[in-house]
Amino acid sequence: MIFITTQWTPYNKVDEWFKIFQEVKGKIPSIVKKWQTFALPDENRGIKGYNIIMVEKGNADEALIEIGKLFAPFWKIEGFAMKIETALSMRDAVKVSGKSL
Repeated sequence: MIFITTQWTPYNKVDEWFKIFQEVKGKIPSIVKKWQTFALPDENRGIKGYNIIMVEKGNADEALIEIGKLFAPFWKIEGFAMKIETALSMRDAVKVSGKSL
């Protein structure tokens, strides 16, 4: 399972965000196979961050709970916003149409 998180942090709250990030960055659960983070400025909304999180098959429910726990401290930041989406690998996505790679 692949989770994609998108979050926005106001420019004037980046120091607060960084402090929390330093506290949680080493707490990635073992069911996460790979976690990549990207960031860019997003005009008036602040810093926009993306996390692509790949978890072991069969652990989606547990992973979603653990990801939520990692992001919960950021919700205290005024103006912080986020969403979590799921995605399929191309190999799994083509299975929807009955095909395979």
